Amino acid sequence: MRRRAFTLIELLVVIAIIAILAAILFPVFAQAKEAAKKTQGISNMKQVGTAFQIYLADYDDLFPNAFSGRPDGTHRFAANHPAPQNAIVGGGWDAPGVANQVATMYHVATQPYMKNTGILSSPNQTTQNVSETFTPGVTPWEVGVTMNGLLNNYPSTAILNVSSVPMIWTGTGNLKRRGRASANPTLNCGSTPGPCTFRPGGGPAGQTAPGNYSVLFGYGAGWTPFTHGNYSSGGGVIITNADTSTKFRRVAIARSPSVNRNAFIDPYSNANPNGTFGYWPTQSGNCTDQTAANLTSGFRYICFFRPDREQ
Repeated sequence: MRRRAFTLIELLVVIAIIAILAAILFPVFAQAKEAAKKTQGISNMKQVGTAFQIYLADYDDLFPNAFSGRPDGTHRFAANHPAPQNAIVGGGWDAPGVANQVATMYHVATQPYMKNTGILSSPNQTTQNVSETFTPGVTPWEVGVTMNGLLNNYPSTAILNVSSVPMIWTGTGNLKRRGRASANPTLNCGSTPGPCTFRPGGGPAGQTAPGNYSVLFGYGAGWTPFTHGNYSSGGGVIITNADTSTKFRRVAIARSPSVNRNAFIDPYSNANPNGTFGYWPTQSGNCTDQTAANLTSGFRYICFFRPDREQ
């Protein structure tokens, strides 16, 4: 009996069909993988937000420290702190008593309610290895969740719109920092000893000179603000609000100067088409007020994160 084999043309046709199917399906698989990572990131953030709420119930409605304080009453408001509190050797972080001060920060203080350091980041964030000497026997945490520093020791019942004000978010963008944690934005408390809390009518810690009293950080080489996506493809971050509602939100949306920018919807509300990112500091909780007095004078805080924002 004569056995018929595939001809070369038939084989090439089959290969071409497989190649076409692969070209169609591989992007779909990539999108599904990205969607799964985003879903896991949202789940992680929701769990961290729930831990914050349990913490609030145990600590008289006050948020934990977004940054640590010194014995002289000043604050390390602009520092990247050890994670956990005893993770780093040198730089003054292993001095007597400092670990106890760092332990009051959000990433450590809420751990009894999480019991899982793996949820302090999103699966899509890349590890940023900082140049540190880590304490032998202590495993550094990888942290991509930042606390809204304007809520440092702030009462949750004083927040005007709990469903709109960010409590935590993936504020390190595409990165998670090994052995480090920080508030983003942070209050600018200066060097004045005393309480460091948000005040709608003035600067924190009794600051008397008008100025910009909150700062939004970037994180060096390789950093972008996007936890998922990028500038041209709908990139954004994951935000958990003060009521623990959690969702993915686009950020750094390019806006024409002729368009009324709205800092209620974008923490990087001054994004530019050239890829630079800025924020909108305001004297009041009205993030749509673009008058010079609201944007450039008085005691200004980044409007998107203000506890007194009007909507």
